[in-house]
Amino acid sequence: MEKCLSIDYTLFQTDFFTMKTAIYILLALTVITGLILILPDLVSAQPPPPPDKPQQVPIDGGLGLLAAAGGAYAIKKLRDKKK
Repeated sequence: MEKCLSIDYTLFQTDFFTMKTAIYILLALTVITGLILILPDLVSAQPPPPPDKPQQVPIDGGLGLLAAAGGAYAIKKLRDKKK
C-alpha cells in the first residue's frame, strides 16, 4: 500500500491557548498592515497648500454710521462734562 503524505494536525489541536494566540497574532498583523497602508497618507512631508486670499469686505454705510454715532456720543459726553 502506498504511503500518503499526511500532516499531523495534533499540533494545532493541543489546546485553546494556541488557537487564541494565533487569532491575536493575525489581528496584530492586520492592524499593523492597516497602519502601514494608511499612515503615509496621514503623515506627509509636504506642507499644505497656502490658503486662498480672504474675501475683502467693503466698509459699508452701517459701519460708517456706527463710527459717526460713536463720535457724536463722545462729543455730547465731553460737552456735558464741561457744564
